[in-house]
Amino acid sequence: MRKPSPAVAIASVALFFSLAGTGLAASRYLITSTSQIKPSVLNALHGKRGPAGAPGAAGAAGAAGAPGASFTTSDVVETTGTPTDVSPSGGIASEYASCPVGDVVLGGGYSGPLIDASISYDYPIANGTAWDVSIVNYASITESFTPYAICAS
Repeated sequence: MRKPSPAVAIASVALFFSLAGTGLAASRYLITSTSQIKPSVLNALHGKRGPAGAPGAAGAAGAAGAPGASFTTSDVVETTGTPTDVSPSGGIASEYASCPVGDVVLGGGYSGPLIDASISYDYPIANGTAWDVSIVNYASITESFTPYAICAS
């Protein structure tokens, strides 16, 4: 086996002393609590702190907000779209349900005996007056669904 060169020997000794010195400094000079820091240094870092003051008086009440739209459950209707078949094994179909004229869509969904399918899109369309549903059919048979929309006047 070859002897290490003088440069490798010196580098190894220097590495040993640097690691040993770092370990000694970390164990001896490691600050683990603010009680180890001189109070004048802490005050310079944070500024002098006195006791907390009393809470201030409550502010004046804000102005009343505008009244919200009022409607009753009789203003909410459910509409259905056209029942739609989805081809088997990765077929995709899309259909929507529209709200009556003047109504807006609050939400929606679909109904149907889908066994192995996923919704790829389910969101409001047509400026918020209809609900669109797109289905991907992973089953080996043709599936069907009917979109619906919840609308309010």
